[in-house]
Amino acid sequence: MEDPSVTELDCSYHEQLLLDWKMVFVGGIGLFTALFSIVNNCLLYYTFVTSRTLKKRRLTYLKWISLCDVFVSTSYIAIMCVQVYVDYFHSLFLFYMWHTYLVIAYTISHITFSSSSYLLMAATIERYLQTTANTRSTKIFHCLRSHRAFVVLFCFMAGFILRGTVFFEIEVKTTSECTGFASMWAAPSSLTSSPLFETIWKFWIRKLLTVILPFVVLAYFNVAIVLNVRKSDRDQIVKTLILYVTVGPRGDTHRLSSRLRTVTRMLVIVVCTYLFSNIIDVCIAIMENIDFETLVEEYPRIYTVASDISSFLPILACALRPVIYATNDHIIAREIRRSFARLCGCRHTRELPELLAVHDSPSEKLPLEPRFGMGRLIMARAALEEPRHSFISVSSVLL
Repeated sequence: MEDPSVTELDCSYHEQLLLDWKMVFVGGIGLFTALFSIVNNCLLYYTFVTSRTLKKRRLTYLKWISLCDVFVSTSYIAIMCVQVYVDYFHSLFLFYMWHTYLVIAYTISHITFSSSSYLLMAATIERYLQTTANTRSTKIFHCLRSHRAFVVLFCFMAGFILRGTVFFEIEVKTTSECTGFASMWAAPSSLTSSPLFETIWKFWIRKLLTVILPFVVLAYFNVAIVLNVRKSDRDQIVKTLILYVTVGPRGDTHRLSSRLRTVTRMLVIVVCTYLFSNIIDVCIAIMENIDFETLVEEYPRIYTVASDISSFLPILACALRPVIYATNDHIIAREIRRSFARLCGCRHTRELPELLAVHDSPSEKLPLEPRFGMGRLIMARAALEEPRHSFISVSSVLL
């Protein structure tokens, strides 16, 4: 909320710019999206905690990311939405309540958002090591997999150290000379008046390490994963053709195209969601660092709309993450339905088999009958193009 610049002669209160736009976009669309995110991520986190099937798959990073998304979405409602309702409905009760929890909610939102970025970064790096076929990467992968709890703790500590300072950057001021809405306002603390803190710490260190670095790392390692999977699939095609020639049509030939397609789709989604939820924020941060006064004084409406959109996009990403997991992993979708049924008091369906693809493990031993000829190779290549059910899950990409 804007500083009313209270003096002895001026106790006027200035509402936010474009209040009607804010009420529709932030107070309406933003509120609905944040509530959708809270409900879905709470259900997802409950599923990760209670599902024995998902516990066996050790979806550590996804579990903690969903919890972070709950706090980020809740903070959006508490900070952005309530701020709009104060001015739109002229509610003095919401005004005082908003200033009471502002600093705490603002700090929590920053810490949890950065922590979720680091968790996603750790999951991507682990997946990259898993797809890299060399001894060193394998050793590092097993080390990280065995110490995921410490990696999660490190991600939260990094978010706390880099973003926790926002607690000291905002202070709520009051005056007894004015009443009503002009008696209290939020303003930057004296700490932010230091050029060293404002430029070096807030932009070159914090913005670089919490926004730019995660994006660059995600983009690089996701592209590397796609290249690694593509290379391994080329090698696997040769092995599959040989298996088909020697064993016959009952050999394992249907995993390749679906695997590459699923991995590629998931990686593109991960990179794009992070990109679209942060790119505007990065641009605004750069412009603020170059010439903040010109941005606010000459382009106040553009700055207001851009700030609202940049705050909304991360909430949209939080809301879409559970949907992405469920649509790409039928095991997670099944467990979410069962968790929802338990919470509603309904009887869920009987447990399904744990195997993702029973037909991948034939019950009887295959006779190794020699099969040769160009016709057999043509049939083998044709078999590779047959559409099959995707067997790879989102957890194998992110975890």
